[in-house]
Amino acid sequence: FHPDEPPPQAPPAPAPVDDALLRKLVVGTWTDDYKGRRTMTIRADGTATMLVELEGAKALLGSRLRFDMEWSIQAGRLKKRTVGGEPSGRVNLILKAMGDRGDEPILELTGERLLLLDADGKTRYDWRRVEVP
Repeated sequence: FHPDEPPPQAPPAPAPVDDALLRKLVVGTWTDDYKGRRTMTIRADGTATMLVELEGAKALLGSRLRFDMEWSIQAGRLKKRTVGGEPSGRVNLILKAMGDRGDEPILELTGERLLLLDADGKTRYDWRRVEVP
């Protein structure tokens, strides 16, 4: 560093996460193919529904399950809590095994894509938008 040169610049700080913008963008209907076909409808009122269509051996729990959820976005993370579903016996069995809450960092959210990272830090859920409200 030479006295006549300006001091080296620190790298720019990451832009703050705009949760309000993410909340607007996430509303709509999304689909992915994680362990079957999943369709998640996220509503502006903080509720959501996920339909899961299973195939093969996984369909022993039922070929079609509905999970009713509440959601929020905090610090760039999509937080979900399952509050019910149908068929209730099978949904409750899954919730006992897997838990009723999700807290996933949003890696990308655009008009067409919602990319979430599972709590395991490895699994990515790549949702594609199918409907805008």
